[in-house]
Amino acid sequence: MSVDIDARELRRRVHLDPEPTSPREFRCPECGARCTRTLDPGKEAGHKRGCSRRMERTGAERRRPALTDGGIDR
Repeated sequence: MSVDIDARELRRRVHLDPEPTSPREFRCPECGARCTRTLDPGKEAGHKRGCSRRMERTGAERRRPALTDGGIDR
């Protein structure tokens, strides 16, 4: 049995945010992103920028802040 849908419904379905697919995935109530609980207790990946639950990046992945006063970075 096939169900016919119109172009508007097809477009809506194509642009839907994907739903969580595993027990470790969930939709963040703060930023609305689809996030994953990592194997490290209490850590979650996938949060949007500005979300208070987003992990801090450290080490080589961290970008240095831009200089705004024209000074030399030492």
